Parts: sequence; structure tokens; C-alpha cells
Amino acid sequence: MRPAPPEWLTQRSLNRDNVDSVHVGRCWAAKDRGRCRRGTREQALNALRSQAPPCVHCRTDRAFGRGTDMQSPGRRTGRG
Repeated sequence: MRPAPPEWLTQRSLNRDNVDSVHVGRCWAAKDRGRCRRGTREQALNALRSQAPPCVHCRTDRAFGRGTDMQSPGRRTGRG
């Protein structure tokens, strides 16, 4: 049996220092598994909060739902 796919993937840049993008685990665009790392929901959310772009194909930002606060607590903007 094959192992279950991860829920979330973080893709590293070519220099492997920065997160290049965040993917849903079954995203077809995350084929290069050498640059992708399995991650938890919290790790993926933290990467998005740290300005890592969501994948344009699997739309990771939408996978978290509209009620999820994508901004870090120190950078909140808006009326209140």
C-alpha cells in the first residue's frame, strides 16, 4: 500500500533557504518532491503568514477557509 499523501507541502527555493510556495498535499504542481517537505496545517499557515506565496494551482489560501486569519497578530490591518 502507498502511504497517504501529506495534507500540506512547503516548497523550498533552489537555495533551500526560503519557502517558495505552499501547496495542498495532492497538488499536481508540487511534482518536484525533492524541494517539497511534508508539513502540518499550522506550519503551512505560518509559512503563508510569513509572506510565502500560495500555489496558484491548488490555491492553498482558499483551502484554509474564509474564517482563517492569514495575517500575523502583529501585522493586522483594517477597521476596528
